[in-house]
Amino acid sequence: MAVPLAQLLTPRHLILDSWTHERTFHRPGAGVSCLYRVQALDRAGRVLTLYAGATSAVLDTADPGTVQATLAGIRLSLWLHPHDPLLSGLSWALSPQDVARDVFGQSDADAPTVLSLSAYRPLRRAVVRAVCGDSTAYLKILLPGQAEELRHRHQLLAGTAVPAATVTGPNQPADPRAHSAVALSALAGAPLLHGLRDGTHGLVPEDLSRLLDLLPADALHLESRPAWAERARAYGTAAAAILPGEANRIRALARTIEKYVRSLDPGPVVPVHGDFYEGNLLSGDGHITGLLDVDGLGPGHRVDDLACFLGHLAVLAELSPESALPGELQVFHTAFQDFAEAAGSSSAALHARAAGVALSLVPGARAGSRSRSENALARLRAVETLLARASAGSRKMRP
Repeated sequence: MAVPLAQLLTPRHLILDSWTHERTFHRPGAGVSCLYRVQALDRAGRVLTLYAGATSAVLDTADPGTVQATLAGIRLSLWLHPHDPLLSGLSWALSPQDVARDVFGQSDADAPTVLSLSAYRPLRRAVVRAVCGDSTAYLKILLPGQAEELRHRHQLLAGTAVPAATVTGPNQPADPRAHSAVALSALAGAPLLHGLRDGTHGLVPEDLSRLLDLLPADALHLESRPAWAERARAYGTAAAAILPGEANRIRALARTIEKYVRSLDPGPVVPVHGDFYEGNLLSGDGHITGLLDVDGLGPGHRVDDLACFLGHLAVLAELSPESALPGELQVFHTAFQDFAEAAGSSSAALHARAAGVALSLVPGARAGSRSRSENALARLRAVETLLARASAGSRKMRP
């Protein structure tokens, strides 16, 4: 990547000194994107630290800040953060002056705005935390046209008991880049993962089921999206790309998941969250205090929301066997089987779809206390365990 990154810096009169790969994002069928930490020298010889993005995805954009390059016959598009070629609102959301004016309605000079990037998936979305005095907002930056859809979802939830964020900030921001961003209020509580990891969350599985019951019926009129398990083949392809030695094993798992998804009844269509897992839940004092990331709110099957939570929890338990997570998995697993059957589906369908969720998490494995491949293999074991439960449940269902 040295040559493409140098090409990106040259028009800015910068010289590449060194670079480090930060993270890879593989979207099945849509290309691979990577983030890099770059050290560059300016004309005065000063060392600058920058962040760059690169993607193999075909971009329908003429963004002047994007540079085209070719590496090993692969066409790449590169950019310097925060000038993501598809997320025009990101540079706005990382400007203290612009956010102070358009979100908090005041001058940054009067009340300095502190910004931090909470999440970023190149070419897809980003979340920026903004603090101005005593006020906090979360800015969700989306692709063009998606912001209004997200605002509508939050408006639907505002009339319910669901603890979701409310849309904040002026309706007509001065900067047009802000039109692809949604400013949301902060919610109380801590990420549920913390309480699951040490067993102190104080919730019972019924709390999650009751929360899903609160989703508004009007969500049935929104656009439906495929469940994670319904894209098992695509995620299997992405998983095989980082575990090429396990390609046959992964393809067999993906085929089995597909078979169960097609053959096992998922139950009736109801309002669903669409990405219901511990990372999108906040809790405090034994209560759920926040439901995040409602972009997928719409029609679907209750078993898929249950499977999403269970699939993530199974992966976490596999990665942290020394924590309270394996015990938590058993508690939620037992209750969710009953919930799935009460929702018109089955334990077998729950586990098959949870296996599909776990498979979708394999490509996102990162190096940490263990290598990336070891991390990915642990996630793959979670897929197999869940699929074995689905197989056992399916046999019990046969007459």
